[in-house]
Amino acid sequence: MNNRNFFNLGISLPRTRLLWVFLLLAATIFLAAPSIHHVNADMAAVGPDDPHIHYVGRWDTSAPDTYRGYWAGTSFTTAFTGGSLRLRLGYASPPAGSDLYASVDDGPFHLYKNASGIVNLTPERLTPGEHTLTVVTRNIRDVAVFKGLLLDEGAQTIPPPQRERSIEFVGDSITVGYKTPNVSIESYAWLTGEQLNADHAQIAYTGICLVDGVSCNGLPPAGMSEQYFKLQPLDYADSPVWAADRKTPDAVVINLGTNDARADIDGGAFKDAYVSFLERLRQAYPDAELVVLQPLNGYMNAESREAAEIRLSAGETKLHVIATDGWLSELDGDYTDTLHPSAQGNMKMADRLTEELRRTLGW
Repeated sequence: MNNRNFFNLGISLPRTRLLWVFLLLAATIFLAAPSIHHVNADMAAVGPDDPHIHYVGRWDTSAPDTYRGYWAGTSFTTAFTGGSLRLRLGYASPPAGSDLYASVDDGPFHLYKNASGIVNLTPERLTPGEHTLTVVTRNIRDVAVFKGLLLDEGAQTIPPPQRERSIEFVGDSITVGYKTPNVSIESYAWLTGEQLNADHAQIAYTGICLVDGVSCNGLPPAGMSEQYFKLQPLDYADSPVWAADRKTPDAVVINLGTNDARADIDGGAFKDAYVSFLERLRQAYPDAELVVLQPLNGYMNAESREAAEIRLSAGETKLHVIATDGWLSELDGDYTDTLHPSAQGNMKMADRLTEELRRTLGW
């Protein structure tokens, strides 16, 4: 029997042995290779820079092939044609993905745990026509690493429904929606934004104080008075500055002071930090309505009102204070504990806040 060189490597083997070695090598490569998400050949890719994708919240768009959305409740919306849709996602911190919600055609949000790679959002094909998509980050450490969409061949994105106003909610765990089953999309902030039919973002972090330079709840010593002006939350020590002029909200609702009070931060220091924070917000957003939402259960209520009065005395004309006294009741099941609103409590809080904002801002 003739011998042949195996892959030109100078290895002389009989043909039968060569065939078995080749099969063994192929099987080894197959088993060792990472799993690959196979996509139908008749699907078309859409990049994250598509003009019909509308981003809300803090997004890093510096890489044209991958956009990264930070903070809980950060979202994007789009509309599209065709009958199927897939997300293309990267890894928040390899090999981990992130928890994301997705809603198609304004239907219920579906949770995709540890999502990465190709995520099929339409296991059952949609009826022909135009459809909408909303994708949302679930919690404070979830990052939407968005590489684009896969649509049916011949389908396309189209402009999504637009909202006339935008609003930001700045706060701590209460604004995040901490201890509710669905976190960001069950928080009073998300619910209020939806009731107002406004684009809305939650620049909030569980455990954070307003005052900078102190460690609240074991977190890095960075308060929201500084972190607000960063692209990323506290988990990123070297976060770049957020270019506030990229997205100017029509209103900013601030709900801070709970953690400062519980950390025994001096009331005068808190008031001074609040005044400075309001000044910086006004510099960043000359025309925005600023709303001081006094925390539940009376935490730093007097100090937050005094800070607002100082700014009003200095000539502020678009600054408002909303009290929350009596909004929620522990006896009625509005709290998961003595501090954090339950899902029911968040809904009640959203109803009250929506009413107050409509009255105060004329929305």
